[in-house]
Amino acid sequence: MAQSILVVDDNQLLLYGLAKALKYNSYAVQTASTGQKALRKLAYCPFDLCMLDIDLPDFNGLELMKMVKDFCPDTKIIIMTASNLDSSEVSENISTAISNGACHFISKPFDLCDIRQVVKKVLSGEDDFHTGFRFTSSSFEKKSRRSPRKPCSEKIGFQMSVIDQGNYTRWSMEAEAVDISDRGIGVLSSYHLKESQVIGFDEKMDNKTGVVMWSKTIDADKCRVGIKFA
Repeated sequence: MAQSILVVDDNQLLLYGLAKALKYNSYAVQTASTGQKALRKLAYCPFDLCMLDIDLPDFNGLELMKMVKDFCPDTKIIIMTASNLDSSEVSENISTAISNGACHFISKPFDLCDIRQVVKKVLSGEDDFHTGFRFTSSSFEKKSRRSPRKPCSEKIGFQMSVIDQGNYTRWSMEAEAVDISDRGIGVLSSYHLKESQVIGFDEKMDNKTGVVMWSKTIDADKCRVGIKFA
């Protein structure tokens, strides 16, 4: 039987990307955009793992975590949060997460490949709250790239999921490649892509999937984007 995961975040595109990535590893994934929706799902179905965002529209994720533990004491918990918090706030959140029984604390934006590895370790027992707390921070821009990028200048097509009037829809768009390696690509886009957005490239890029790790506005009509291949 597939191990079950509940992902709780108010960012619908992030929910879509995480669910897609984790289902690729054959996990049974459900999502919830609010704390109330998460609690309703927990009341009817015990989950092996719950991935909780700290900032939800109706709950603080750390407070919701206590309720999750009341419903399902054996459910393992990974806390997710934005990377723009100051160091004291991060330290305080980590301390609270540890005391409430979280086994991992992840900073956004994150690499879907890293997330899959973290989830695999947590669910296999390699990375467990009984043996120690772990922290994974965003390091895409801070570390030197393992694979240096080569200059590249060509048009590439990509697709992305957006929410239009409450419904998911798929947009096909085009961007100008700036540099590329086997691990990621830099592009100039007229559409302002956001961190953690999941996009799919066309056959020119071997139908790869990527995650927006950073996005910087150049002017009103263009932004520079760093994408990590998943």
